Amino acid sequence: MFVFLSFLTWNTTAQKFIQDKLATKITFKIKNFGSYVDCQFSDVNFDVSFNKNDLTNSYINTTIAVSSVDTNNKSRDKSLKKEKYFNVAKFPNIILKSTKIEMIDTNSYNLIGDLTIKGTTKSITIPIILSQDGNKLSINADFEINRLDYKVGKSNIILSKKVIAKVNYLGKK
Repeated sequence: MFVFLSFLTWNTTAQKFIQDKLATKITFKIKNFGSYVDCQFSDVNFDVSFNKNDLTNSYINTTIAVSSVDTNNKSRDKSLKKEKYFNVAKFPNIILKSTKIEMIDTNSYNLIGDLTIKGTTKSITIPIILSQDGNKLSINADFEINRLDYKVGKSNIILSKKVIAKVNYLGKK
């Protein structure tokens, strides 16, 4: 009987996943002078515990080292790290702390959390596609944020205020 109850407890509690660093990517793009600039962060850390039967105890937290921004242009990367944009010296990380995960349908969820960029925290809802295959968990998300909401740069006609983000995460138990 104890073994059966232990199995039920194990099966219904959220389970920790270890990030596959090579398969996990966070990219974003933004219009600059009318053309999209593709960017990515190379230093991204996820803390994920998930069980579709126990969403209350499930979470997806992310920390991004802003200094790892890569636009394929070293001069632009240096500019983005300065006070005007990300201010890496004062705000070295972008942090997403999930507060709730809601199931929409079989593999579709809403991740509700607090996103902190450059010292500004706002509640955000991110639609995610989540699939689990054995010991592997995949999370994919496409969403937009307004960079001005987080005081990243100033309003101007050259640089769009809309940032399009894409997340691809792979974790293993």
